[in-house]
Amino acid sequence: MTLILSNDDIAELLPMADCLERLDETYKDMGERRAMSRPRSDIYGPVTEHGRYIFKTMDGMTPRYEVAAIRLNSDTIRWTQGPAGIRKDKQPVANGKWVGLVMLFSTRTGEPLAIMPDGVMQRLRVASTNALGAKYMTAPDASVYALMGSGWQASGQAIAMAAVRPLKEIRIYSPNKENREKLAAELREELKIAVVAAASPREAVKGADIVGMATNSVTPVVEHKWLAPHAHVTCVKELELDPATLNASALTVVHTRIDRPANYIVGESENAIYDHDPQQGLPSELQKARGGRSQSKVDITRCADLGELAIGQVQLPPAGRLTTFVNTIGLGVQFAALGALAHERALERKMGREIPTDWLLESVHP
Repeated sequence: MTLILSNDDIAELLPMADCLERLDETYKDMGERRAMSRPRSDIYGPVTEHGRYIFKTMDGMTPRYEVAAIRLNSDTIRWTQGPAGIRKDKQPVANGKWVGLVMLFSTRTGEPLAIMPDGVMQRLRVASTNALGAKYMTAPDASVYALMGSGWQASGQAIAMAAVRPLKEIRIYSPNKENREKLAAELREELKIAVVAAASPREAVKGADIVGMATNSVTPVVEHKWLAPHAHVTCVKELELDPATLNASALTVVHTRIDRPANYIVGESENAIYDHDPQQGLPSELQKARGGRSQSKVDITRCADLGELAIGQVQLPPAGRLTTFVNTIGLGVQFAALGALAHERALERKMGREIPTDWLLESVHP
């Protein structure tokens, strides 16, 4: 039988601490070349009344758990100009909801083991990735965390960071005062530590040991001159970073050196455009605002990656120096690792719904 799991199931089956442990193990496998991902690819369809349609896929294999997985998104996306720059929002136009799936397969038999939504798992894997970077790159007593963003991803970042460092204070900033105050109250209740809503990004990051960005912005949100000399800076995408921060960083580690998705845009060349939210894919009125982003002097395709960091191959700088972890792009192997854990636990606890695996098989030679 093939399991169908819901986001509620995933939330119950995958506590953050267990995600951190599973992904830590997986990145060590990546560092030792015992697991593999295939790069993300996006196809941009025509613009409709809801925005631009994008079909996104990424996949990976984790032999340790004998699984492979593909994560796919069928998205309608709208970009808008806001007070913090250009922001990107997925539109819930599929009966008021979004479409993101993870399909898990056995590498022993090839059969489909499970089908699940990607939403909760997406939050868990991004948060765990940045927290693992901080686990290896920050001082053990790092205790003040500044968080840019107040949405779904941002809350996950705070919970994961609190699991790897003894945080005593979290400062949250987003342009929406109501949202930042709401998240601050929620995190105070959940984490039982001081969480405050900052009036400005500069106020939030002043003196902070760790500065995290988890926003919808595709332009920089924190200026390097605001940061403490010893800060460790993280992001959920490179576009949030001020290039000057990378230039000043004593050590930059990337999630993966494959740092940009391959974008194929209907109406453009058949050749891929390697970039995040490429200028050609944005509405015409925003293309100039997006522009050709100023480049840092750091070639992140040559930086050490998280797998190498996890197996101890990266020399850390002296204490008190600025460091950066760039969550360059997602990896299918994250969904394979966490999908396998969810599947194992669902079987143990008899959770989820079953459908006959034979419905998804074929007797005709493919």
